[in-house]
Amino acid sequence: MLLHKRGDIPYILGLIFLIAGVIYFFASNWPLLDRPVKIGLSMLMIAASFAASLIYKKSTTFAYLSNWWLLVSSIAFGTSIALIGQMYNSHADSYLLFLIWLIPVVLFAIATKYQPFFWLSFLLLELTIWLKIYPVGLWIDYSDMQEAALYFLLMVFHLVLFYVWQKARLEKLGFLALIGAQYCAVFLLIKHSLYAIFSNFTSFSFIYLCFHVVYLVLMVWFWRKFMSERKSHPVIMAVHLLFFGFYIIYNAFLIYIMVFGETIFYTGFLLLIAVFGFSIYILQKLSKMAKETEKKWSYYTYKFFVGILSFLGTIIAISSISSFVVLLFGFGIGLKYSFLFIGVIAVVFSLFISKKEWVVVRLTLQVTGIAFLFFFSYTHGEAWFFWLLAVLFSLMTVLFFSLRESLLYYVAANSALMSAIFFSFNLPEEGVKLTFLLLGLLNALLFLKQPVRRLGLLAYLLSLSYFFIMTAVEGHSVILSVFLHLVFAGYFYFHLVYPKSTSRLYQWATWAAVAAFFIWKYYELVWKLLHKSLAFFIVSALFFLIFHWWGRRHTEKARDVQNWSWKPIIVILIMQLLFIGLTSWQKEQLLQNGELVALELEPLDPRSLLQGDYVQLNYAIHRAYQEEQQDGKFTKGKLHAELRKTAKNISYHGTEVAIYEPVRFTRADQPVIVNEEMVTIQGKSHYGNLNLGIEHFFIPENTGRDWEEKNIALVRVSKNGDALLVTLVKHEK
Repeated sequence: MLLHKRGDIPYILGLIFLIAGVIYFFASNWPLLDRPVKIGLSMLMIAASFAASLIYKKSTTFAYLSNWWLLVSSIAFGTSIALIGQMYNSHADSYLLFLIWLIPVVLFAIATKYQPFFWLSFLLLELTIWLKIYPVGLWIDYSDMQEAALYFLLMVFHLVLFYVWQKARLEKLGFLALIGAQYCAVFLLIKHSLYAIFSNFTSFSFIYLCFHVVYLVLMVWFWRKFMSERKSHPVIMAVHLLFFGFYIIYNAFLIYIMVFGETIFYTGFLLLIAVFGFSIYILQKLSKMAKETEKKWSYYTYKFFVGILSFLGTIIAISSISSFVVLLFGFGIGLKYSFLFIGVIAVVFSLFISKKEWVVVRLTLQVTGIAFLFFFSYTHGEAWFFWLLAVLFSLMTVLFFSLRESLLYYVAANSALMSAIFFSFNLPEEGVKLTFLLLGLLNALLFLKQPVRRLGLLAYLLSLSYFFIMTAVEGHSVILSVFLHLVFAGYFYFHLVYPKSTSRLYQWATWAAVAAFFIWKYYELVWKLLHKSLAFFIVSALFFLIFHWWGRRHTEKARDVQNWSWKPIIVILIMQLLFIGLTSWQKEQLLQNGELVALELEPLDPRSLLQGDYVQLNYAIHRAYQEEQQDGKFTKGKLHAELRKTAKNISYHGTEVAIYEPVRFTRADQPVIVNEEMVTIQGKSHYGNLNLGIEHFFIPENTGRDWEEKNIALVRVSKNGDALLVTLVKHEK
């Protein structure tokens, strides 16, 4: 199936590079472009993408590209919203950005039934929720009651969302919603653990205790239902088992630590025995039921069950054994050699376990043994032992080549070899990059030799990791850096266009590497975003040319494409363009007609998710507000900050601008004052934090040092109290 559509790969990559180029370009905040030009370009991108969608919709051969361009148009709208926030210095990564973006995406999803819109909707919804709860740049301290209500509602919301996605046959989105529900539940239950409840029991503790009981009952009920009906998807079981395992481990360890102190390993050993016993019992039961159940259900249930219990067992084993040997030997030389002894014993014992039902025990011992051998290696600190481990694990990989255990030993061999090289040679940055290149090539060759075996697929995953890391390591040689980037890009392009495996993991890993590449390139500071964007535009054009020259002849022609009406889509487009235009016009009016005031501040400088570098500002107004809080004058919700003109001025473009100081805070129902002596700025109080809407100032990338000494913000204030940040200047005191 993938081979029949490989001609689409250049087109997909062309779109990805185009989108990345647009985002990078606007995030760079290039100062040579005026605001109207930026807005015009963003609106042109939306309209052009929509036009391309309509053109392809009428095509008899490439109608499926219509949905792709419609998705690009939707992403361009989100970029435009971020651009408005950047140009007019609104909050970085505000939940409002993603909420506004979410609305048309949901409408597109309903109108087109195109799955990527549902995925994008879910992503934007989650960003909206969590950024509303935990805004960027603010520390919010919720009370226990508020936090409990918040997470309980989120848990219920995600469960409803899980049900809706399942009914809509969007299973994978349902799994993500279920993960969200379990996270909210376990977060509350771990924060208010059983020990915390009984050690300080209050009337409110009874509610949490009931929550614990309900959670335990529901998990037992699900497990019994899962095993008896055998209809639920194994991934659902895996999600429940993983989070329930963390819940049990945390509560058991915490109770034992608080009651018995340092001898925590006793609890760990008991838990480990319980995990092993439970796994043996269930695997025996699954083996008996295998003939009566669907083969696919049995296969994936077995896989997930073994993987999660082995993971939990390894965590318990390593933490318990480590605490035991530290208690026994302290941090002396005996600790180091105890690691070696335990590692050897665990690996050797695992080799004598052959029963299928004991696979969790075997895997736990193997991973634990390998971990302790590496603990010894790093505490020993000599390169020869890493070389020895690399040879031993390589031999064990060959010896157990046909078994799953070879995967563990192969990963260990790679880790040991990499550590041996770095411990043996004091490599410069270029040498480190070439080391990762060499390791990546060795793994790539193994995959090409064994593309259908599990070990070959693992080698491919490792090769992607090595090639990605070699492009992430900073270096001084531009030629070498460009060469390595071309190697990585050529490598994943080769595997996208000429796939060597039908495994879904192989396909997903390749696309994940592409996504990781773009995300990392956005945040690395070696190369400017502006230059990256221009390079991406060129690469995008090359991929589009490759598609028209080669791809069209190597792709599937006849495809079932969901038909949709263009009329509601064009209404959504007009709404998007109107929103961008009206919002920009409103901001421009405030910049031209608002009262210009100067405010004292203190800056910081992080990078936004979509909007580039910015300075996070803390005003004298914020300090005054905190002082009122300490005096018990706490104003919740919307409020007015009244500012008074001082005798101090600052010169800006030949004009003397007065510096204002905070006088008092009043309720939002009080009249707004904007005159020559006083101005009022509208704000919001949110859990002890004051939000004026002028706390973020976006700057061109890599210019943070130029703004470090700026201590005055120039702000335009409208007659209704809205404030807009203009620029930052330095005031000599």
